[in-house]
Amino acid sequence: MLWRHLCLVRAWSAAGLLTLSSFGALAIAGEPEEPAPSTASETLRILDAQKRGDLAVVARGNGQERVRLTLKNTSTKRLNVLLPPGLVAASAAGQAPGGRAGGGLQSMGLGTPTNRAGTFGQFRANGAETGLQSVPVTADQSSLTVAVPPGQTVEVTLPSVCLNFGLPSPTYRDQLILKDVDDHSQDPRVRKALRSLATLGTSQGVAQAVMWQVCNNVSFENMLAQNSKMINPREIAIAARFLEALDASNATELVDPAYLTEARVFVRLDGEGTLAKEAYRLSGEIDGLHLMGLPVRLADARELPTATAPALLVSVSLTGSQKGETRGRVNVSQMTLAGSWTPLGKLSFVDGSTASVLDGPGLAKALDRAIASTFVTVKPARRAVGSTTLRVDNHLPFTLANVILKAGNSSGAAPVSFNGLGVGPGRSALAPIQAPSGVVERIELNGL
Repeated sequence: MLWRHLCLVRAWSAAGLLTLSSFGALAIAGEPEEPAPSTASETLRILDAQKRGDLAVVARGNGQERVRLTLKNTSTKRLNVLLPPGLVAASAAGQAPGGRAGGGLQSMGLGTPTNRAGTFGQFRANGAETGLQSVPVTADQSSLTVAVPPGQTVEVTLPSVCLNFGLPSPTYRDQLILKDVDDHSQDPRVRKALRSLATLGTSQGVAQAVMWQVCNNVSFENMLAQNSKMINPREIAIAARFLEALDASNATELVDPAYLTEARVFVRLDGEGTLAKEAYRLSGEIDGLHLMGLPVRLADARELPTATAPALLVSVSLTGSQKGETRGRVNVSQMTLAGSWTPLGKLSFVDGSTASVLDGPGLAKALDRAIASTFVTVKPARRAVGSTTLRVDNHLPFTLANVILKAGNSSGAAPVSFNGLGVGPGRSALAPIQAPSGVVERIELNGL
């Protein structure tokens, strides 16, 4: 109560309404100074802060795909708690559900903080794409920190994957032990796989398929038979590709993201009538550019390219051109796990340039927009005053890393970026937008 009176006195004094002598009359002898709030802050890795005694950490289960961390700052500083890739919430030896003795319980590999269900990892890849902003692995890690004021407690929920196939998942009654994956497993494949998935980003299904394989040697066929809702065949194809990259990579800490993007998108191009010449020119210009964030490899028009799933074959035919316009047809095929190309869909595109003026980057941009809007669809899931929650459906055989939507159908509508959306193939996600509707403008894939 006395501090409240003093706060009023200080406010009057600052406003020039109180003299020094009158303040002295109101001051109470022996009253302690009001403690000044601490402005000091420190950024620490979560395990380092816990070991130093500045942070009390409690990890509990939260179902098959989540772990909840309770962080209490026991220091006098504001802590920016860094949650690095490669954390494990491990069960105690012989721990059973509910903390009972005996049996066994899942240990959980942790992703990074996100509010989006179905995503795993932070999507920090080295991208050569210029339209969307891919974030280098070595960039600032502020998105991985949780601010915990001194003396306060913060709860954070992290995506997770099971590391012990067939064991029960921990619930909120089960307390787990937070540790680095290096302290959890002696297997370098397990360490690199978890760190890479949590860094590069993918869907929950892909991450789970990878970790069950590297931790427990579970066959993909068994996963599909027992967990068809959690993992679909397209996610299995991505997981298989990741394992190839894992085993082909060198002694670096992470899988090279370039290995995941190479030979994923093939383009072949022809033109009708007089447009054949322009198609030949554009073929040379588009080779090596990026389509949906993945590098383009030019394919021979006379034979199908050799590839492993997942991969796309984009067959483009220029069909007409007039002043200020070029039209074309596109057939898109996908590589299956069985090793054959199958049709994915057809579409058309129109570019606002005459064929003789159209260049490789312009064609890539037109194809980007046309393919994205055909195979990534959005529709309202629910509406509120001033905003709409859209359902984003992914019909491509890759995880959607980033998506740009236009707020409305008008040509001047503002673009809205959703980075790290993490929508797996054959999956959907919810995206709020401050508009009655949204249109897919562009997408970015990371090959994972």
